[in-house]
Amino acid sequence: MLAVLLGTFFARGQDSSVLRISLLTCGVGEELYSSYGHSAVRVTDTLSGTDLVYNYGSFNFGDPDFYMKFTRGKLPYYLNAETMDSFMSLYVEEGRSVAEQILQLNKADALAVQAFLKDNLKEENRYYKYDFLFDNCSTRIRDLFATIFKNRINFLPVISNDSMTFRTILNHYERHVHWERFGINLLMSNLVDQKMKSYESMFLPDYLMRGFDVASLDGHKLSGVAKVILPAGHLITNKMNEPLVYAWLLLAVTVLLSFSKKMSIPLRFFDVFFFMILGLLGCLMLFMWFGTEHKVCAWNLNLLWAFPLHLIFAFMIPRNSNKVALYAKYAGWLLIGAIFYNYFASQKYIAEVTPLLLLILWRLNHYSKQVKYLSY
Repeated sequence: MLAVLLGTFFARGQDSSVLRISLLTCGVGEELYSSYGHSAVRVTDTLSGTDLVYNYGSFNFGDPDFYMKFTRGKLPYYLNAETMDSFMSLYVEEGRSVAEQILQLNKADALAVQAFLKDNLKEENRYYKYDFLFDNCSTRIRDLFATIFKNRINFLPVISNDSMTFRTILNHYERHVHWERFGINLLMSNLVDQKMKSYESMFLPDYLMRGFDVASLDGHKLSGVAKVILPAGHLITNKMNEPLVYAWLLLAVTVLLSFSKKMSIPLRFFDVFFFMILGLLGCLMLFMWFGTEHKVCAWNLNLLWAFPLHLIFAFMIPRNSNKVALYAKYAGWLLIGAIFYNYFASQKYIAEVTPLLLLILWRLNHYSKQVKYLSY
């Protein structure tokens, strides 16, 4: 009897379930911020009775300069720890799923992960400069295990290397928020058109979960089978691509109205507004390139059609000036060059831009033919 009790005692002392580490993968939601899902690390300590979730996706929404810092890429993200019940409440409220993968770690390795997280939680260590593609809530977890276990851990491929671009996979996750996807694509440059390596794909929570599912530690499977602990309250479905439909409709209506002389004055007002919007969009792109720390906004090919000088052109349109025709002529050639360049550049114009390019060319061609605008 004594031998049995001693054996039970030592077995419990070596049981890694006393300190259980698991990866939580949260499903996507309806809002843009939740379109990509979320990842966190759960640490359950049955001896101390704690059940904590370590979350690298925290930021201070109450910061008075929140929007400016967020826009300029200067908003600090940080590691936060909260109880499992508190963490789950948001996903219950939003109807988003949560899956858990319990990691097959021995006691020493589990303690090493816990110690790393506790050290990261210190005020001097918890903050980091967020980068959506390369340093976020998922990559932090991936890199955490790579840092602790080094060459002991092996992440097998979850996708074929160079099989898809960042933009392709992001567009898939944004398929239910087309207006937001359209705006994001306009501001992102050729960095997101690079082909991903399998390791890089784990910047998304779903792919991090797949990465842990096929990963091994010391030659043994790292994680157990993912178990859904909170089913999704609703499904995210594809929605009609309104920006694409409206862009083609705008082109069709404008071209048809252009053949009516009675519509010349209304179209003039439309052109002022249209080129003003294009110029302001170009100014925003320049700001996102030079005025922020978002690397994905630099060298944006969209600046060749959303040209900042269109803003000046918009104010020139109502004036009787040969400069209108001159600007329209050169801006038209620039746009034609941009369209040809698009076939060879790594950054490709998205589908919604095609009708806009045709519309810009159509209206620039209208003014380039006029030696003196408003001469009638």
